[in-house]
Amino acid sequence: MGGIFLWIQILLIVLILVLSIKKSITYFSKLVPRESGFFMSHHAVLFLGILAFVWGIFTQLVGLVQALNAIIEAADVSPALIIMGLRNSFINPVIGLGTLLAAALFWALLHGRYTSFKKQD
Repeated sequence: MGGIFLWIQILLIVLILVLSIKKSITYFSKLVPRESGFFMSHHAVLFLGILAFVWGIFTQLVGLVQALNAIIEAADVSPALIIMGLRNSFINPVIGLGTLLAAALFWALLHGRYTSFKKQD
């Protein structure tokens, strides 16, 4: 239904979940976290959430351009069909926004725990 665009968003969601779980295990265990590169740190969770939201907006714009081209080529298009397509075009941005909100929550929890380790040093 969502095509390749939706699969990329699903991949981003899975990456966010895996990284959040991995960092949660590290930060909430008795081990002191060590410094890691950006893409292995908790900051990558927020970055991937923002990327998912921007990807959702981008895919909506691509879909709207394709829909407008189809409307131009068609002789007669019903208003109900246009509204239904417009409604469907908001699926990817809504999924991206939900992903961003969840990633921001995960990031805030992880960042709070990470900074508590840094204050103890």
